[in-house]
Formats: sequence, C-alpha cells, structure tokens
Amino acid sequence: MGCVTICDLPDSLLTQILLNLPTKDSVKTSVLSTRWRNLWLNVPGLDLATYHCPRKQVLASFMERFIELNHGSPLQIFKIWTEQYHYVYRDRLMELIGTVVNRGIQVLDVTMLHCNRDDFMRQNIYKSKTLVSLKLVNVELKNPEFVVVSLPCLKIIKLEKVCYGKDGALIVEKLILGCPVLEDLELIRPFDILNEKLELFLRVSCQTLKRCCLAFARGATDFTVEIDAPRLENLSLSESQSDRIVVKNLSSLLVIGFKFKYGSHLQTEDLRKRGIFCKLLTGISTVRRMSICEWTLEVLNWYSELGPIPKFHNLYHLQVMFYKSSFQLLTAFLESCPNLKKIVLDYGVTSKPEQQIDLTNVPCCLTSTLEYVEIRELIVIEEVETGIIKLVNYFLENSAILKKLTLSSRYSYITNQEGRLSYKKLTSTRLSPTCQVIIGNY
Repeated sequence: MGCVTICDLPDSLLTQILLNLPTKDSVKTSVLSTRWRNLWLNVPGLDLATYHCPRKQVLASFMERFIELNHGSPLQIFKIWTEQYHYVYRDRLMELIGTVVNRGIQVLDVTMLHCNRDDFMRQNIYKSKTLVSLKLVNVELKNPEFVVVSLPCLKIIKLEKVCYGKDGALIVEKLILGCPVLEDLELIRPFDILNEKLELFLRVSCQTLKRCCLAFARGATDFTVEIDAPRLENLSLSESQSDRIVVKNLSSLLVIGFKFKYGSHLQTEDLRKRGIFCKLLTGISTVRRMSICEWTLEVLNWYSELGPIPKFHNLYHLQVMFYKSSFQLLTAFLESCPNLKKIVLDYGVTSKPEQQIDLTNVPCCLTSTLEYVEIRELIVIEEVETGIIKLVNYFLENSAILKKLTLSSRYSYITNQEGRLSYKKLTSTRLSPTCQVIIGNY
C-alpha cells in the first residue's frame, strides 16, 4: 500500500484540519497551490486574535464577508480575542456574533481584553440549539427577557467578568439551569460588583456537572455559593471565604483544590462559621486527590482549635503549596489523612519571620501508608537550604514504607557541580531501608 500525502486527502478533511489553526495561518495556505487558493474559505469557523490589527472596520468587513461566503454551510467555531475598540466596530461585532449563533455555531469563544459595560451578548445566545462550548471574558450577559433559558447541547461554560450589579448571580443561575447536559463549569470572577456592598447568593445546581472551577473576586466579601451536583468529580475553589461555601450531595467527588483567602473575618470563637466550614469538609470528605495552599492550612488550623475536623479516609494524593513557616500546620492536617500514599510539596521562600521547625509530631500516615514524597520548585539558596534538608530528613527518618523521595527543580543548578543539595547532606538513618532518593530536574 502506497504512502498517502496530505494532497491525497479530500477537501472536506483538509478543511477540518485547517479548522484547528488560527485563521491567519489558514489563510497562508492559499499560496501552496491552485487547489489551496480558496480552500480556507470553506473552513467552518473563524479563530482571530485582533489586538494586532489597527484597522478594526476592515477586520469587521472581513468577518462579515467570510460569514456571507459560508452562508450555505453551518459554522462550527467562532473564536475572537480583541481589545478596546470604537463603538461602531463593537456593535458590528456583537451583531456578527448574534448571526453566527443563529447559524448554528457549536463553539463560541469571545475575549475582550478590556472591559466595557456596553459590550453585551444578544439575547439569542440563551436559545441556541447547537451551542456546545461557551467562553466569554469581559462581555456582559444581560438578564434574559424570557423566563426559561434553553441550551440543550451546551456542555462547557467559562465566564469571566460577565455580570454587573445585583442581578449577576441570577443570570448565571438561569444559564446553568438551562443546560441539561452541562459537564464543565468555570466561573472566574464572574461578577463585578463595582464596589457596591451587595449580598450575592449563587446556587450551582446541576445533575450532569462533572467539573467545576470557582474563583471569586477578593472584594466580594458578602458572597455565598451553594453547590448541588451529585455527579461532580472535580471541584476547584479559590479566593473564596471558607465560611461561605455550602455543598450538598457531592458523593461522586474525587478531586478537589482549594485556596481560601483569610483575614480578620475569621475568628476561632465563631461557632456558626466553624459549623459551616465543617459541613464543607464533611461534604468533600470522600475525595481521593486534594490540592491546597498555605492559606488553606491556616484556615484549617484556625477551625481545628475548636475541635477536630473531619478525616479524609479516601485521600491518597495530596499536593501542598508549602513554606517552611507552615510546616506545623501541614503535619497537623496530615493527622486527618490516615491513608495518604503520596504527598507533593511545592516548597517556596516566604517573607514571614523564620520559625523553628518542630520535628517531633509524626502523623500516623507516615508510619503506615505514605509511599511517595516529592518536593518541587526548589529555590536552592543558602537561606532555605537548611530547611529543605531538615524537611527531607524528616520524611526519610519517619516514613516506614516510603518507596521513593524525589527532589526536583526547574533549574539545572540542582544537579550541577555547584548545586548545594547533594546525597551527602541527607540522613543515613532511614526508617524504610529500600527507599530510593532522586535529585533532579523536571
């Protein structure tokens, strides 16, 4: 059987290949041969980054002409990245987006690099029967003019800075409720409250949701979110107050990452807040993988002072953004992870006052279940070298069944002749005699 070259492929397959390229690169293929001259015009989508184009009206005319030439075939993808522009171009662009929605678009990805409250989606976006993926950044969503939102095919939603004022949470709720097959939801600072002191409540209720990422603005201090998603497997929470997250029916949750913010609003004597936080921990206690930061360790420590926090019996993989000053907080939390098998520590340098590391506390998982330790992002300088060596030796001396301990860095000096870390500085007393120690780069 002879070799098949790209020229042997039918036009229908070539246009699908070109669909995966930015439009500017797709256009460049027109110089290859006579056959390729107009092939890019049949590509069922546009992918444009326009912030390098000074003539926005010409660009708008190009997009309109492209849509017109493809009038007989449905568009699959419309992606555009653009910056602040004249209102005439803005209106033409929004009308164009409304047109591609009516034409049966499947993937809509619109990013405005600068926020303008006059940039808003047309109402037909709430009634698309073909939309599968919707990603909007700095483009305002208006409250639907009708009661029911209907997006029967929408599986992916990513929204960033799309709602303003008190109706923002209601708009997003309507959008979620109108997506019967939604699987992936990402809300990145979706609400710009414009310094208004509003109490916002968002209910994320979805029977089909599998992944959810929520990151709220630090200024939104009066914001509460309730999550009810029985099929949710992956949950990420960041820049959120721990006492304002309510979870229900997360029995399928496998992976969680959270980075709680903290401040004077957290008081250990506040029993109500601790009760809400413990319900959150209980709701996610079935997770198998977890990613947390130093902030989260501090929040966990604050609430644990009033009593024990729930244990994570299924947790086998833990990743922590870690500093030497938070070592005691880490070992205290490990007491709640009795079956942990692997821990990854992203060790960093902190500006906090140096504290003496207490190496006397040995969580039970070290002596019974921990098999793998990885310490990453090493910045090997004299100020932190001692702390790193102590940390490594702590795990070597107290982990009974440890199989491998890895120290890795992005920087080559960890392995060159000038590198400070070496096998000679590690302890010769290892509780697990078969443990392999690896020093290298990643």
